Amino acid sequence: MHIDTHYLFDGMPRRGKTAKESTGSFEDRLSALPDDLLHHTLGFLEAREAVRTCVLSRRWRHLWRPIPRLRITNIDAFRSVEKLNEFVCKLFMLRDAGSVLDECELDLRGFLQLDDLWVHLWIRRVLACRARVLRLDIYTNLPTSSEEPLVQLANLPLLSHHLVRLELHGVFLKEGFLDFSSCPVLEDLKIADCVLHTVKILSQSSKHMSIMGCQFLWDMRPPRISAPSLVSLQLHGSNMIPVLESMPFLETASVNLCQKYEEFCDFCDGGSLEAEKCDCGMSELYWDNGRKRGFSVFLEGLSSATCLELIASPEMIIFTRDLQCCPPFSKLRSLFLNDWCLVFDLQILLFFLHHTPVLEKLTLQLCKEPRSTMKIGGSSMEQSLKLKQLKIVVVKCQMIDDRVYNITKILSSCSISLAKINIQKL
Repeated sequence: MHIDTHYLFDGMPRRGKTAKESTGSFEDRLSALPDDLLHHTLGFLEAREAVRTCVLSRRWRHLWRPIPRLRITNIDAFRSVEKLNEFVCKLFMLRDAGSVLDECELDLRGFLQLDDLWVHLWIRRVLACRARVLRLDIYTNLPTSSEEPLVQLANLPLLSHHLVRLELHGVFLKEGFLDFSSCPVLEDLKIADCVLHTVKILSQSSKHMSIMGCQFLWDMRPPRISAPSLVSLQLHGSNMIPVLESMPFLETASVNLCQKYEEFCDFCDGGSLEAEKCDCGMSELYWDNGRKRGFSVFLEGLSSATCLELIASPEMIIFTRDLQCCPPFSKLRSLFLNDWCLVFDLQILLFFLHHTPVLEKLTLQLCKEPRSTMKIGGSSMEQSLKLKQLKIVVVKCQMIDDRVYNITKILSSCSISLAKINIQKL
């Protein structure tokens, strides 16, 4: 059955002369190019503009249908959400059924409100086209005085044997959606500025994961990240600390966590011998599934990394708690820490260095104003620590103060020559 696309996309000419008829005879070199090259070129246009090329001539009437990239980003071209939905539905209905969609970008920022069901259907249609890359930017239905939620994607797992990269920005996700077990070739996962209502993020295949500026919602237990194939991890700006399960192939990790919403108990984390009897609920939160209190909540999952960046507040409990039961970072060669590790008379830093036997580069970044008193340790830990494998220590600071002096002195006592210590002003 022949379908004339002139009548299906609002705002396009219903009838009109072709370019040749309106301008006379000319040499159309562009139309002489191979189909594959034209399909590739059209993929760089916004989808609405790519479809509009169907009016150029008979040669162009169907060229847009199998293009490998779809970009729906110009929301100003649609007068309403209904017009947008009509366009998207017709776009996928008329697309060549056998064509593969390499990449799809849906940037819908600017709409005040979107229907959750429509967004869900668009995603399913994209995956039905065997898309390899999907980028979704929404940031609509933002929380207001009426407490309207973000667009909430269906609480169902994605099903795709082709999806390799997934980027989600500004949406509400539940546990079912965050189970990526049915996406066996998904390698790159990026989630930014989303609300995550879940107890687990699961992806067996992901090699690169980035969770930036997300808010975790949880009921009985803190969420877990289970991604055993990860090679790189970014976790920045989340409102709580998830439990990291084993990541044996991890190479690089960058973690920047705040202290504001950290879960801790003064009694449990105060070193009391009676901590096991505490009924605060921390043991049920973080030491469940038959695990004892010797379980590392966060650092154990990072222990296979070769390059690690840990940024946190000095008041955080979780890292200092984890260091008491964390295994050695036996592969770690580059370590970046801010001054959370300098509290308690440098013992945290020394303890960390005891767990990094092959460390070659250490970078310490100090805040502008000291947030705690730091003294020289002089402990047996310091005296037994020899860091001959450490090639360079970089200390970044706003000003050279007592902290820099103490760091230099204590590292010198661990067989680090002053020539290896590089002090840089921020």
